[in-house]
Amino acid sequence: MKNSDELRDELNDSPFLKKMKEQPGEGFKVPKHYFQHLPDEVMRQVKQPVPGIVPSGPVWLERIEQFVLGLWQPRYALALASVAVLVVAVVFLKEKNEGNNLSALAEVQLEDITDEELFAYVSNNISDFDRGLVVEASAPEVPESVQPKKPTFKAEVAKPDVEEMEEYLDEVIDEVDVDDLEEML
Repeated sequence: MKNSDELRDELNDSPFLKKMKEQPGEGFKVPKHYFQHLPDEVMRQVKQPVPGIVPSGPVWLERIEQFVLGLWQPRYALALASVAVLVVAVVFLKEKNEGNNLSALAEVQLEDITDEELFAYVSNNISDFDRGLVVEASAPEVPESVQPKKPTFKAEVAKPDVEEMEEYLDEVIDEVDVDDLEEML
């Protein structure tokens, strides 16, 4: 860093400061008692009504105008745009579903089409069909009488005798050690 003498020499060489030194008393001169009257003058100007601005129209109209202008804020504008997109999507999907009802009407008239026309259509548009649906539709139907039945096992389970169970438990209880029971806990 430069020392203070070098800085002072640079400031003395400044053309702006040289000009101010040549014209003493004009640079930073403040009128007499300026700061004593400044607060009063500021308050007087603030209290005066601005000429040309006259409140017009009812207050409720201004509030509506402020509300509408507030909707153009980015967060509200994005929310409104999202709602608009959702409404358009719902209308579009509803029209698409109404188009599906027309396909149901077309199915009713499917009986009027000959087998040759159906075969030609399927042959020309085979890539448009789902492979799993084609395999499922072409699989032969097997009657239930030919299909193998699942085996069912019916084993008879003997009911335990209550007296035998009590005897067994008495024997086991006699063989159980208290230390073994504590280890189980």
